[in-house]
Amino acid sequence: MRKSYLKSFAIVAAIALTVSGTALADPLAPGKPAGVHAAQMGDKEWLVFGGIAAVAAVVLIASAGGGHQSVAAPVITVVTPATS
Repeated sequence: MRKSYLKSFAIVAAIALTVSGTALADPLAPGKPAGVHAAQMGDKEWLVFGGIAAVAAVVLIASAGGGHQSVAAPVITVVTPATS
């Protein structure tokens, strides 16, 4: 099951790298200020929250199918010989 987790992570990482913030950004217009206020007025926040939700979904799906069962701790008994 570990292999499917790694495959899922690789797919999500590849998608995240291809859809980076710089690929979606508009070029700066010459002569106009490129300040913080203009950057805060963007409408690309849904990409960040969507990416976080996608990563969370992949982690939850990968960890739900693990099939790990908790094993009870072995009982250790110590026998000491009685001296008379």
